[in-house]
Amino acid sequence: MNKTLIFLCISCALIIFSIINICTGPILTGNFDWEKNKNCQHYADHHKFIDSKTYGTGILKDDYLKYLKKGQHLCERQNAMYGLEYASFISDLFFGVLCCLLSLLHYFGIGKVFEKVTGIIGLACGIIGFILTLIYIIYSGYIFTNDGPGKKYDFTSTSEPSTSSENPYGSSSIIKLNKDRVFAEWKDNKYECLYFEKDNENSLYAKYNDLGKKQYNYHKDFEFAADDSDYKNCRLNKFSPYYGTLTGVHTSNIFSFCKSPDISTNKNNNNKECKYIYFDNSNSDDIVYKYGYDKWVTAIIFGCFIIVLNLGLALFGFLLFKQTDGQSGPVTLQ
Repeated sequence: MNKTLIFLCISCALIIFSIINICTGPILTGNFDWEKNKNCQHYADHHKFIDSKTYGTGILKDDYLKYLKKGQHLCERQNAMYGLEYASFISDLFFGVLCCLLSLLHYFGIGKVFEKVTGIIGLACGIIGFILTLIYIIYSGYIFTNDGPGKKYDFTSTSEPSTSSENPYGSSSIIKLNKDRVFAEWKDNKYECLYFEKDNENSLYAKYNDLGKKQYNYHKDFEFAADDSDYKNCRLNKFSPYYGTLTGVHTSNIFSFCKSPDISTNKNNNNKECKYIYFDNSNSDDIVYKYGYDKWVTAIIFGCFIIVLNLGLALFGFLLFKQTDGQSGPVTLQ
């Protein structure tokens, strides 16, 4: 098999995988609704403004400055992923089409005189595509495993730091649950949240890489649970409040509850003892989180394949260049 044919096959595979990624990318397909192209300079300016002020005792200035810095970093990496997804996917598709057309010409014996140029183009396209896709995969993988839906660092124009800003997760965030949809357990005459860590606000909420699990999507074991089951009687959602002080799907209520549980009895409003408090994170008939999770994983996997293809494109572009370079020279007449 000659180098031109291999170069053609790699280019075709790059086109196919790039189209798959365009159809599955989390930004391009809008699976997760987070702000894009935000102005991250707002965080830096507000951080500088707060840092220049002097406040009295009781104002959590240092905590608020850390909060703003985290918000700036989240904003910057989301903007970077947004730009990189468009740049890498579109570039990979363009490079694949360009190299495919050029290699087709050479394969059918057309344009032999500029095979050397095609080799240089393939080498350049492979290197650029490799770098762009690799950086995108790093950003995408980091956000996929470390961030979650509903995470947003807000700030106001007021001059005094607010203690209410300690939790960056809003109403659209997703409470982290075990496989049985439990988030709190009765221990030592109080409820303890399974995943809450005092100094880590991220611990209570599901990350993007958690959303493929059954506890966050429709599942018949939960949807058709018996009426006398613990899940039905000790569940918290917008239709069946567990306690008057802990009601609805407002995640800020649950965050406050986990931070300092004030319930000293394990009986619900119907006087039923509950060892666990369950939470219904999903819509009754949806697998929307699983769908978004699968598409994001697909984009990461095929992105890794594209990285390898770009290396192949660069390698065979270089070999094509060297082959034609070695063939050039004076012709001997006999």
